[in-house]
Amino acid sequence: MVLMPFTVIVLLAFLALALGARPVPMDVVVDVLAAGVRGDRGVSSDGGIEAAAVLSRIPRSVTALVVGAALAVAGFALQGATRNPLGDPGLLGLGAGASLAMAVGIWAGLTTALPMVMLLAALGTVGAAAVVQVVAAAASRTADGTGRGSPEPLALVLAGAAVTAGSTSVTTALLLLAPNVLERFRYWTVGTVARTDLDDALMVAVVVLVAITAVLLLAPGLDALALGDDVAHGLGARPGLLRGLLLAAAVILTAAATALAGPVGFIGLMVPHALRRLRPAGTRLMVLGCALWGAALLLAADLVGRVVVAPQEIHVGITVVLLGVPVLLLLLRRRVIAL
Repeated sequence: MVLMPFTVIVLLAFLALALGARPVPMDVVVDVLAAGVRGDRGVSSDGGIEAAAVLSRIPRSVTALVVGAALAVAGFALQGATRNPLGDPGLLGLGAGASLAMAVGIWAGLTTALPMVMLLAALGTVGAAAVVQVVAAAASRTADGTGRGSPEPLALVLAGAAVTAGSTSVTTALLLLAPNVLERFRYWTVGTVARTDLDDALMVAVVVLVAITAVLLLAPGLDALALGDDVAHGLGARPGLLRGLLLAAAVILTAAATALAGPVGFIGLMVPHALRRLRPAGTRLMVLGCALWGAALLLAADLVGRVVVAPQEIHVGITVVLLGVPVLLLLLRRRVIAL
């Protein structure tokens, strides 16, 4: 469950550094990586162009690994917290909230430099999650009359659908009324790992690692949560608190991934369902598997997008769906996904 995806990631990483608009021999890739380990940032005079090509591919490869791992674990956490097999970062309106914040930022004349993009995406994601949480808590309190306001899974899903529809409609109206916003917005909304530098990717990777660690620590409680809140209470769990912490971790992961790469979908939905077919020995192993296979999937999607139409490229927001749809349909046909 862990060794296989790790091996796949290593192989894909070498291919991602070697292949592209300018193919690079594998020995040059190894030399450049070895020079980086030694702390030598220069490029050799006999292979400067090829070495520069390898160096330019390192940030996007690291970004793909970070974003893929974040979205896959976020999807797993959402599926467990909401007890919904369709759980995905788009389920609670997180992606739609980030898109709305980005459109408003462009309309207000804010810069589209990466730090501002990261801030807008994070604010939109957190804002959407806060609205969903408040509305779902109010709906649950009114329904059960207990006064606890602990959001129920169905209330979360319905509130997320409403926030998604509302955010999408406002974003669409803004784009139609301001063509200059549409011209700048379309470059962000496609989803790509090509516009970040290594420092930004590594900084966000720390946040993603902390959030994934939190999901790992909370993972054993998902088994009790899957049995329903009443049974979970009987087993000594605190479903309201557990669900809130899982949703918070999913929001952080989604915000970090969206800030780096824009709205990239499908990974959070597909990877957890694909791994359940392997029947992992434990929930924590499932979390690790999601992180590794999610990273491998997005790295493969970026590689395919750079190779199939070279020297042009197809962004990962498109290629990941093209790769994932057949797999998801196959899983559904074989009844791996429980509906």
